[in-house]
Amino acid sequence: MARNGEVKKQNGKVSEKTLRKSIEYQRIGNAAVRKAQEENRRLGVPNWYSIGGKIVNEAELEDKNKSQK
Repeated sequence: MARNGEVKKQNGKVSEKTLRKSIEYQRIGNAAVRKAQEENRRLGVPNWYSIGGKIVNEAELEDKNKSQK
């Protein structure tokens, strides 16, 4: 039985219903993250990211992008 209570199909793949739910949850999560990032920018709080296992802030990314142009 899958975590969400649905039974996995015989081929080991998740059902279409489960796939649709996971896509919807991802969409909701992405929207929440974008909203939080915008609020941080408005308040002057830096956004931090993990890229390739290295923790960097938004300012470092912008500086790097400017130097590559």
